[in-house]
Amino acid sequence: MDNLTNKLAIKMAIHKEYLNSNYEENYPITFKLQKIRSDFENSIFIKDKLIFLNRFQKQVYEAHKKNEIISISAPTSAGKSFVLCNVLLEELIEGNKNIIYLVPTRALISQVELDLRSLIKANQLEENINISTVPPQEEIEINKSNVFIFTQERLHWFLIENKSISLHLLIIDEAHKIEDKNRGILLQQKLEETVRYNPKIKVYFSSPYTSNPEILLENVLSDGKKNIVNTQFLAVNQNLIYATQIPRKLKEWQLTICTTDKTLPIGKLILEHIPSTELHKIVLLSERFSDQDSGNLIYCNGAADAEKISLLLFDLLEQSSISSEITELITLVKEAIHPNYALATVLQKGIAFHYGNMPLLIRQEIERLFSNGNIKYLVCTSTLLEGVNLPAKSIFMKKPTRGKNNPLNENDFWNLAGRAGRWGKEFSGNIICIEPDSWKIEPNPNKSKQIIKRALNIVEENGEELLNFISDKAPRKDANSRQDLEVAFGYYYIKYILNKETFPQTSFHEKLLPKLQYISSTIELPSYIIKRNPGISPIAQQSLLDYFKSNIDRIEEVIPVYPNDVNALEEYTRLIGRIGKTISEYPKQLNQSRALLVINWMTGKPLSYLIKKSYESYQKNPKYNKTKTLPVVIREVMDNIEKFVRFKFAKDSSCYIDILRYFLEINKRYDLLENIPQLNLWLEFGVSQKTHLSLLSLGLSRNTVIVLTDYIVNTQMSKNESLDWIKRQDLDQLDISSIIIEDIKKIL
Repeated sequence: MDNLTNKLAIKMAIHKEYLNSNYEENYPITFKLQKIRSDFENSIFIKDKLIFLNRFQKQVYEAHKKNEIISISAPTSAGKSFVLCNVLLEELIEGNKNIIYLVPTRALISQVELDLRSLIKANQLEENINISTVPPQEEIEINKSNVFIFTQERLHWFLIENKSISLHLLIIDEAHKIEDKNRGILLQQKLEETVRYNPKIKVYFSSPYTSNPEILLENVLSDGKKNIVNTQFLAVNQNLIYATQIPRKLKEWQLTICTTDKTLPIGKLILEHIPSTELHKIVLLSERFSDQDSGNLIYCNGAADAEKISLLLFDLLEQSSISSEITELITLVKEAIHPNYALATVLQKGIAFHYGNMPLLIRQEIERLFSNGNIKYLVCTSTLLEGVNLPAKSIFMKKPTRGKNNPLNENDFWNLAGRAGRWGKEFSGNIICIEPDSWKIEPNPNKSKQIIKRALNIVEENGEELLNFISDKAPRKDANSRQDLEVAFGYYYIKYILNKETFPQTSFHEKLLPKLQYISSTIELPSYIIKRNPGISPIAQQSLLDYFKSNIDRIEEVIPVYPNDVNALEEYTRLIGRIGKTISEYPKQLNQSRALLVINWMTGKPLSYLIKKSYESYQKNPKYNKTKTLPVVIREVMDNIEKFVRFKFAKDSSCYIDILRYFLEINKRYDLLENIPQLNLWLEFGVSQKTHLSLLSLGLSRNTVIVLTDYIVNTQMSKNESLDWIKRQDLDQLDISSIIIEDIKKIL
């Protein structure tokens, strides 16, 4: 273990009493010298602290010292995040710097934020460093270092409003996501833009076990020295175990461990009951294999299945005592979501489920309680594939998919399986594949390296699809179903208007060029508008400008009102209708219900209120009162908030306002400009008052901000004023959940 530089495994062996704490005394002298040399070669000093790294982490650190652009590739649990955070810390200690830490999902934003806050606090640097997960609403402090943790969408808004801010380091975590269709294209575009504005910036990519990490270096057009760090380093072993029913014995299941060269039967499981459905098999096998110990992740194919599996487990397990922390979480779930939400029920037996649309604060607490063993069983969806760090002792799977009818490919399977085995807590983890012979893509014990393929390369390989899409004038119906084509169109058009002379010369680009030239001749909008809205085709943007032209006599009527306006519902119903007929395509019958959701969300109404109102509305309608059950409504509201309000409508309404502002300016209607609300941030974060946004920018969750609203009168506080207000409060005297209090304390 010393030779492998696996210090955590040694520490765990001592803790489990497999090794004596003085084990080094028994080393022969040559071993002692070898250990001293290994420790010396694989350790670093940061702020006078000695930090031991494993071999892979030391390779990354050395590459960081010698290069400006590096691409890191290693299996899950190799320690990528740890070394990147310490590299970032070293950069911050060197002087005032502005750093972007880019992650693919909002869920990962909170995880990275917690890790960085903990590291900065441990090094007593809180006074010198600002951490923000929200594009700044006021001037950033130039006498401090700033770390911005963003998705590519938030980076887009940051770059629009802060071109003059010099950036020193860009870290792109889960960088292989550059292959993810429309969001992968946006990631590549924002990377290129960041480097164009900051030619001396350092760029560090981090991705799982890949065969071609060098492809990411091609996206950085700078003179900086480049290098890759590609390793197979494994800190934890993974056991691939197949579970199959023994013929004629419905309760008996054979367990077989699979390696690259052979399979070995290791025993049988006798289930408590005969499984009658596919979900019953997952539940009964996971309960029997785990023997009700902690650290069990059950992978399922959607939010509805996650709830069903949790309830089946709840029915199977006996009641046992639960911690006060779980009791507190149950109370919060009932208040923040609904008193009858299934999560509040299953938590009573140490079971939970976890999917991407759930409120951030509740997800974080579930992850924490699972990590410390209070929650024994956690049922998860493909959120785990986005890099959320939830290492487990065992992972259970049956016919796993990513989305509907999309079987997990080999890369996704091993990315998920990498969560099995907690470095520092287990020597190995188990991946239990239930009836693998029935899977569309059977698990392969031979781990092959993932091949990164940029989303834009995939578009170019199928070039006729994009060329036809543009020739057909980018129809809105097709844009909804093929967002990759819509975003690729915007990417190439912006590339063309930026510099026509350097437009690529491949055969595909030669076919594309005349189409872009023709479209350019029909677009009246200035290039800065098109650049601000890369996810919407220039043709659609021009159609909105044409709409404003044809309605110039009633232009006041198309200006969005503030969400607390007396006529907000009627106005937003019309606004959604206008956007749905020009730059997007929305089902007309949903306009009013979506308008109500948008208004309630922006005015800071709690999620529980939105769910309650939606459920009541369905129950009054004979058409839906049987099918729209409470679980369905809860999932539907969460899904609509994430996919429509915070993503689709936020993007579309931002484009609408940009073009409206331009139209008013060229028609000298300056008197109307100040009446236009800036909707995109309100939609993204679910609040519209300055104080709310300031609290969010401090790193608080929306749940916490809404609860604090009951104690704050001033709606116009800046970020520093909001922090001062929090510091003056006696938090223990406030009548709020201890989970919310902890959320507040993390920023102090």
